[in-house]
Amino acid sequence: MALNVHQQIIELINKSHHILLTTSSANSGDGLASALALKLFLECLNKPADIIVSELQKEKLSFLPSGDKIKTNLGSLKKLIINLDISKNKVSEFNYDISDNKLKIFVTPENGAFNENDIKLESSDFKYDLIFIIGSPDLESLGNLYHNYTDFFYGTTIINIDTDAANEYFGQVNKVELNYSSCAEILFDFFENIKPDFITENIATNLLAGIIIKTNGFRAAGISPKALVTASHLLKLGADRELIINNLNKTLATLNLWGRVLARLKTDTHYKLAWSLVSQTDFQKSGSGPENLEGVVAELIANSPQIETTLILYESKAGNIKGIIYTSQNYNALELARLFNPEGHKNRAQFSLATTRLMAAEELVINKIRERIKI
Repeated sequence: MALNVHQQIIELINKSHHILLTTSSANSGDGLASALALKLFLECLNKPADIIVSELQKEKLSFLPSGDKIKTNLGSLKKLIINLDISKNKVSEFNYDISDNKLKIFVTPENGAFNENDIKLESSDFKYDLIFIIGSPDLESLGNLYHNYTDFFYGTTIINIDTDAANEYFGQVNKVELNYSSCAEILFDFFENIKPDFITENIATNLLAGIIIKTNGFRAAGISPKALVTASHLLKLGADRELIINNLNKTLATLNLWGRVLARLKTDTHYKLAWSLVSQTDFQKSGSGPENLEGVVAELIANSPQIETTLILYESKAGNIKGIIYTSQNYNALELARLFNPEGHKNRAQFSLATTRLMAAEELVINKIRERIKI
C-alpha cells in the first residue's frame, strides 16, 4: 500500500541524520515561524536540524522560542577526507603545520616510509541529508542560499511545504495545500497526525506566530475558517499570543514610519508605479527599522489598488542603499529589478546598491524599472 504524504515525510525524517530548514528570502515570516516550530518538533524526535535564512528575517523573529538558534550562513557542506593505508606500516608520530596559507600534515611511520599509493583523497557526503523548504514557490526564491549551493539542493532530498498556487512542486515530496492560509497550519496538521503529544507551548507559539503573520492578524482577505480553528487549538495548547503581538505589532513605530513614507511618496500613474525613500534618520526618529517596512507597504498596497508596482528605497545601517519591490500578478518583481541582482520571488524582491545616496539611487532604479515595464 502506498504511503500518504505524512507517512512519506516521517519516513524521510527517520532515515535522516541532519536536516536543513529554510524558506524563501522574501517570505513574510510564516515560513520562518513554521521552521522554528518544526525544529523544536524534530528535537523531540532526536533529529538535529539547522535553520538558515537571511539576516533580516532572523532579526524580525528572533524573539520567538529558539529564535536565538536561527543561522544566516550555511558554512561548509562537505569535509575533505584523507585516507592513509596503515595496514602494512603503523603510524608512530602525527602532526601538522600551517604557514603561508598552506596546511602541511606530517605522518611518521614506524618503519620505512609511506608513499603516494598509500594515500587516497575523497569528499564526505553533504552535511545535511534532508531539506525542508517552507513557504517558497520555487528554489530560485531562496536567493543566494540556492544560487551559491545549487549542487547541494539538486543532490539532496527536498520536502516542499507551501500554500501558494504558483508553487512549482520542486520537492521529492510536495505538501502544497492551496486551501490553507499558512504553512503553520500544514505543519500543525502534520504534528497532530504524527505525534500530537510533542506539541509543546513553544511549538504552539511559533505556529500561532506563523498564522498571525500570514493572515495579517486574521485581517487578510480570503482567510480560511481552518486558520481560526487551528489558532484556537494552539491557544489551548499554551501558545503565547501576547509575546507574538507585543513583538510584531510595534504600532507606534510603524505609524511614525508610515507618515514619513507617505510624505515622500511619489506615483507615476502611466506606469502604475509608486515609490518612496527612507533614510536612517527616518528610522531613528520613528523608532523603527527595516523590519517595519512590510507593514507600511502592506497599507500602501491595500490603499492603492490602481498601483501595480511599489518600490521602497532605504538607507541601511552600513550606509548603502537597499530596495524592496512589490508587484501585482501582472508583473514579475525579479524581472523588473533584474539589473540589480535581486533575490526573492515574482511578487516581492529585494536588492542592494553600491551607492550611498538615496536621490541617485532613486533616479537610477526608477528609470530602469520604467524601461522594464515598457518591455
